Amino acid sequence: MSKENDRLLELIGKGDTLQALNRLYSADPGSDARLAINRALYGPGGEEHGERIREAEQRQRASLGGLSDGDRVTTLYNLGCFALSQDDVVEARLRFAEVLELHPQHLMAHHNLAYAHELLAETDEARREYQAVLDQNPACALSRLNLAQLALQEGDYASGLSALEALHGEDPGNMGLLLYLCRGLLLRGESADFRRVLELVDSEAERYVDLQECRAYAQYLLEDLDGAERTFQQLLEAGADNVFALAGMVKVLGQRGDFAGVRAYMERYQAVNPSESGAELLSELAGA
Repeated sequence: MSKENDRLLELIGKGDTLQALNRLYSADPGSDARLAINRALYGPGGEEHGERIREAEQRQRASLGGLSDGDRVTTLYNLGCFALSQDDVVEARLRFAEVLELHPQHLMAHHNLAYAHELLAETDEARREYQAVLDQNPACALSRLNLAQLALQEGDYASGLSALEALHGEDPGNMGLLLYLCRGLLLRGESADFRRVLELVDSEAERYVDLQECRAYAQYLLEDLDGAERTFQQLLEAGADNVFALAGMVKVLGQRGDFAGVRAYMERYQAVNPSESGAELLSELAGA
């Protein structure tokens, strides 16, 4: 199973998160402790996985005192990953920095330190650490992807989308890179971008729920209400609690003035993802 774990990490390093997660969800960890922990870190959530992470963190934290430098690097890196998974970003930043004090060429510590900086809105520091990865490995897709995402977040759509198009062109079968490109195009919000999304999400890509959601949203933004409704319904056939598709149906039916339909889908949405605003909308629809 260690080969399966290595393949998983390879896919993540290429930015292909969709195929990596698909493999992770379907893999049986068996006796492979590394794969079991990665499944807890990146796979479906739940208290069982949270408890596994906390137990592993406690064991590794307790072992820090008597380790050689090499083993200490591995343990500190793992503790940083555990902290990220629990949204303790400041702790994660500290742990990855400690790794780099001992092993300045540790690529993934540079990348994850960059990501921690990014989450803390320390964008200059994030860029510096992503660039440290690329100085060692210019082809590292994951760090190139995150730099492109940073550009998009700051409104530099030309640079961000150019980088994403380049990554997709180099690895067109990479569904994770395709997803980020589609999301970037939708974020910029021009009609030509929406049409580009429809070109990109072909029959193979439609096997992935996230890409199908991009397709549905592009159809909606292009005012193809019939096409958007078909795609939202396909998503709901695959998963009746898909909140994105439920919200999409509310939007489509609202555009058509079908308020009885809006209420029905809003009730389903509220049952899955309750909120005060949703309750207020349902109250307004009841009084309409």
